[in-house]
Amino acid sequence: MKKKFRHKAVNKLVRGILNPILRKKFNVKVEKSELKAPFLVLSNHVTDYDAFFIANSFKDHVYFVMSDHISSIPFVGKLIKFLVSPIPITKSTVDVTTVKHIMEVVKTGGAVGIFPEGNKSFSGDMSEMKKSIVKLIKKLCIPLVIYNIEGGYLSSPRWSKEKRKSQVDGKIKKIVMPEEYKDMSDDDLFELIKTNIRVNAYETQEKNQREYRGENLAKNIESFMYICPHCKSMSTLHGEANVVKCNNCDYHAEYTTTGYLEGGEFSRLDHYDKWVKEYIKTLDFSNYSNNDIITSDTDFQIFMKKDKYKNKKLGIYDLVLYKDRLELISKDNDMITLPLTVISGYGIEGMNGLQLSTKDGRVFRTKNEKPVSALKYTNLISLLGGLPIKF
Repeated sequence: MKKKFRHKAVNKLVRGILNPILRKKFNVKVEKSELKAPFLVLSNHVTDYDAFFIANSFKDHVYFVMSDHISSIPFVGKLIKFLVSPIPITKSTVDVTTVKHIMEVVKTGGAVGIFPEGNKSFSGDMSEMKKSIVKLIKKLCIPLVIYNIEGGYLSSPRWSKEKRKSQVDGKIKKIVMPEEYKDMSDDDLFELIKTNIRVNAYETQEKNQREYRGENLAKNIESFMYICPHCKSMSTLHGEANVVKCNNCDYHAEYTTTGYLEGGEFSRLDHYDKWVKEYIKTLDFSNYSNNDIITSDTDFQIFMKKDKYKNKKLGIYDLVLYKDRLELISKDNDMITLPLTVISGYGIEGMNGLQLSTKDGRVFRTKNEKPVSALKYTNLISLLGGLPIKF
């Protein structure tokens, strides 16, 4: 109870300090609710600040399920743990401990917040959701709040470090009480969630056109656009100021303040995303030998997860992807070989951090100061392993 009281007190303090900053940075406007805990909030996920946007809609403290790559950041992770006690989860694994933690919070009358996509959107459209969220909802049997954040993606695209000034809106799309959903089939409840949680940045723009002003609007877009839509070459695009160019052909497009590309084959990034996912399915690697490189990048910091609050740094490595394995090679030729058959899960942390889980329980994390594409690796590993592309 002392911890819960501390969280409520800190919640008020943080809001008093943080809210003016968020209003200035994002011009955020949220809908207020009088709903009392316990309840479960499900929201689309588009920025690093989504939890703060949502928290402002409710009087009670909301305990958010948060990727443990954040909780493992030195000092910052410990500070967040002390202040608000988020519920950590490892993205690329099935985490039973997280479910137990959620149940404990609800039993003590707390509110829980989850981003069921598990990842911020790269394209402006929603990512894949796991159907297991339905079983959790029915197990908790508390009011379900479906929340929408609009304007967040174009204010802070996942592939960019640059913030843009416009407006972010947070609103409650739907509240579903336990008596309404307890007898629904899993399929129907899942469809209700998907339908109401979905926010497409470009569909929203077409209804209410806004400008998102800033500098270097296209910088780092190559962490998302890893195949040129014109010449189909891999890892040749780069963002420079407000322009996207290809090093291999004359592709040239301007990223505008409304979030569209002017010039080139696609004006909307969600349309490009759908194209590239279908295009890579047509790639034929059958003629590649086991020693033919499909793609590679340099200078990754590699970490091994120790627990939900600590990582062990292994060193600086290059990543080399073959059709049957991923190799991590250090400057002194130390090598970690990960056959694709031992990779049990993967995730993307932040803009370009790759997370890989193995069947023997190891979790590798990468960090790179350059805008290399972790999306490229996750999608190609899925393709080569015969798995659905989830990002």
